[in-house]
Amino acid sequence: MKAPWQAGVLLVSDTPAHEVAHEVSHQVEHEVAHEVVHQVVHELAARLARDGIELQHAASADAVAALSGAVRAGSPPAVCVLADVPAPLALAWALRRVWTGALLLACPAQALPALRRQMGYMPLLGPNVMLLDAGDPALAGEIVRAVQAEGRARQLRTTLQRANATLAPGAGNSAGIGAGGFQRLATAERYLARFLEQSAEAIVGLDQQDRVLYWNDAAARLLHLSAREARGRAVRDLPFWHADIGNALAQLHTGPEHAVAEVRAVRGTTVEVLEVALSAIADDHGAYAGAMLLLRDVSERHRQLALERSRSSEAISVANSRYRHLATLFDRAPGFLAVTRGPGHVFELANRAYLDTFGDRALLDRTMHDAFPELRDQAFLALRDEVYRTGEPFVGRDVPVGVRLRPDAALAQRYLDFVYQPLKGKEGRVWGIFCQGNDVTEQKLMRDELVAHQNELERLVAERTAELEEAQAALLHAQKLEAIGKLTGGVAHDFNNILQILRANLELLAREVDTADGPAKRVASAMVAVDRGTRLTAQLLAFARRQPLRPEPVDLAVVVRGLDDMLRRALGEAIDIDTVVGTALWATPVDRAQMENVLLNLAINARDAMDGAGRLTIELVNVELDRDYAARQDDLQPGQYVMLAVSDTGHGMSPAVLARAVEPFFTTKPEGEGTGLGLSMAYGFLKQSGGHLKIYSEPGKGTSVKLYLPRTFEAPLEPARAPGITVRGGHETILVVEDDADVRAVVTDGLTELGYTVLQAPHPEAALAVLQSGAPIDLLFTDVVMPGTLRSPELARIARAMLPGIAVLFTSGYTQNAIVHAGRLDPGVELLSKPYSRQQLALQVREVLDRHAVTPPAPGPDPGLAPGPAAEPAAEPARRKVLVVEDNDDGRELLCEMIGFLGYEATGASSGEEALPLLEASHILLTDIGLPGMSGLDLARRAHREHPGVRIVFASGGARPEVDFPCGAIRKPFSMEQLEEALGGR
Repeated sequence: MKAPWQAGVLLVSDTPAHEVAHEVSHQVEHEVAHEVVHQVVHELAARLARDGIELQHAASADAVAALSGAVRAGSPPAVCVLADVPAPLALAWALRRVWTGALLLACPAQALPALRRQMGYMPLLGPNVMLLDAGDPALAGEIVRAVQAEGRARQLRTTLQRANATLAPGAGNSAGIGAGGFQRLATAERYLARFLEQSAEAIVGLDQQDRVLYWNDAAARLLHLSAREARGRAVRDLPFWHADIGNALAQLHTGPEHAVAEVRAVRGTTVEVLEVALSAIADDHGAYAGAMLLLRDVSERHRQLALERSRSSEAISVANSRYRHLATLFDRAPGFLAVTRGPGHVFELANRAYLDTFGDRALLDRTMHDAFPELRDQAFLALRDEVYRTGEPFVGRDVPVGVRLRPDAALAQRYLDFVYQPLKGKEGRVWGIFCQGNDVTEQKLMRDELVAHQNELERLVAERTAELEEAQAALLHAQKLEAIGKLTGGVAHDFNNILQILRANLELLAREVDTADGPAKRVASAMVAVDRGTRLTAQLLAFARRQPLRPEPVDLAVVVRGLDDMLRRALGEAIDIDTVVGTALWATPVDRAQMENVLLNLAINARDAMDGAGRLTIELVNVELDRDYAARQDDLQPGQYVMLAVSDTGHGMSPAVLARAVEPFFTTKPEGEGTGLGLSMAYGFLKQSGGHLKIYSEPGKGTSVKLYLPRTFEAPLEPARAPGITVRGGHETILVVEDDADVRAVVTDGLTELGYTVLQAPHPEAALAVLQSGAPIDLLFTDVVMPGTLRSPELARIARAMLPGIAVLFTSGYTQNAIVHAGRLDPGVELLSKPYSRQQLALQVREVLDRHAVTPPAPGPDPGLAPGPAAEPAAEPARRKVLVVEDNDDGRELLCEMIGFLGYEATGASSGEEALPLLEASHILLTDIGLPGMSGLDLARRAHREHPGVRIVFASGGARPEVDFPCGAIRKPFSMEQLEEALGGR
């Protein structure tokens, strides 16, 4: 049986000590695994077993009952250890209500700061509660020493109580104490004296008046006060006296048997913190007879705790600094940001931009309905409710929102781009919404204004062409009916009769020839051609009746190879045929027979254009048309296409003929030599097949007809995706010379997005003026054939003479093979074939610039420029030239188009500085007032001073400027009639 004075340890843990080594604890403080705590508990159990100290184990749910039972049985534990239990402070509070002994909370190091903060709100736990790092290797030794000290104190109290019971009158021996009893008492006294003197703990005994009765050597060493000096002194005269000790002694006088106090800075010693454990000594009647004090220097423990608190404070300071930095970034973000919680959308955070957008008012802890009642019935709030309900993010573009910037202000219309991102907890439930966005009101209004201008231009064009279209429609309708009747009633009938005769004779001939020799193969080939002719005739009849096509996945390379023999016989030996097929050609869904018919018609047209001699190039390649190119075409979707190009070296077409090339029944051939249905049938077939047709032609150079057919992933060909190509830009300056305003705008936008500085010129004369201005130019990008007296090759030669380091890149609507082999440009010329994607443009420009930087131009004749003098084109009637100065690219291009429609020749400039060298060749200056750099007013004053013959017109959204020279003015937005009136000076 355990002696009354022996002390044990109560271990409170939800994992039994003998199972600790085999388990892992989870879900404690952010679900961090606490294996280290269980390892310490395992080591503690082993250490206590070696030292003969009893270890009792209890689960956290049973800890209060187990400790209460031990106290009632008179054998409470010396120390109660709470190891890795949930809510340790709540459990400590419950244990403290039934027991006043030492409580030790062992937990992981990362949990110590939080527990210390929580202990600050629970001061009634008393000072006899310690928090220790469970990973400290000295933890088990500290617990063992605490248990041993408590055991010695209990042994002392037990001995004193037995001595008092023996000496007390009427202690069961009415005759008094005999010699044997006195001897035993003397022995007990000597034992008690040796026990107390040899104790490592400082022990002080007090009488009923709280005066010192006993003072052992350990107390003398600790407090630097001998027993002789201490005995008889009142406890309040001792160096460690403190009011807390007085309060504890007062409690022992009236009730509890034990109390604990702490004293700081003990006088005359180096002790910083002294722990005083007080135990009451009762007489036979249970009255207070004195007290025993156990003194312990706990300075080191408090220093460690202070160090932990300092480290925690530093960590908190760093975290607060980071939070303040993030809060500053959040508040200064250019777009509006906000975080709300709950279905009522209570504001947690909102930055300055949010208040600027929706109105400056108090938001935190207010619902959106309360803070912004004007949003209650608007889509902006309804969408937020939907995102909270579904948990799906939402992206809004140009969403109209009515906001009230001040409580007394009227609703203001705003357009917002924003994102609603749901915020979810661990279980996937939505608890809030993060909102981020921008006010795009100005951009939206500018786009609407641009659309309004475009609609106005389209309306005027439609009105002016309506009468012409009506007349042409009547004529074309009559011609179409006549041609279709002839085609179906005459050509098809006669051609079928001819095919019938051919088939019959070929079948008879096949019986008379040997199936193994050459003539038999030629007969078989002719039979295949007859069958193909039969199908072509049937398809022509179907097209005339507008019957639907029958598309199927087709490999166009197979189609071209299948028609090779027929094309060579149809075109004749004087025409060379080159076929170029790209690698990994995609399949396309087309009507095979109609595709063969289209290809045959294009080849025959090319033969006629070359007068029976020249070169025909057929190219097949995979292309991808981007959104910008598709947006400028008629009913074309961006995506992947198979391009079939048929190019010739014939006469070419003038712009007037090219504009009507695909009209039904339009032909330049003499009457009787063509119906004009070839290109129109190809155009209709491409449109029905979801494709696109583009014709590039230059008089005297030739024609290239490009067919774009959509890609399909169905058999017979499994297409392989082309590997990705890295597109790089740069910071060089590029001069773009292009007479087509749409193409020039696309090229300029694409190069600007790549980082280049782009200068524009609508014709070579304007480009020459830019070169003469002294602007540093790295690359001249020009079309091969341009209007005006100055040819592009001559412009390139002049540019290289003025700027020896300049690179030159030509572009043309021809297929590259046809141009090169036709001898139009010498080898070595850099050429980009139209149409091209932005990726192709970026790659070619970067390649030319890089190659030119590495390899400087060789001396001598300019390679790539055709020799001989430039041809002088026929003179055209002079048109008045208008210089448009506008920094908005889209507005400038649209204004130039409107001016060109009115019969003027328009040249654009984005700034006053760019416009200065162009004033001399202009008749009218149309300028905005607010320009980057030189203002429109300064530009107009200089134009009036240096070029008094130039008429000046201001175009601005404000009032007419006050100037001291004649001028006109037009206010934005304006109609076509207003623009015409301003330019005409009316």
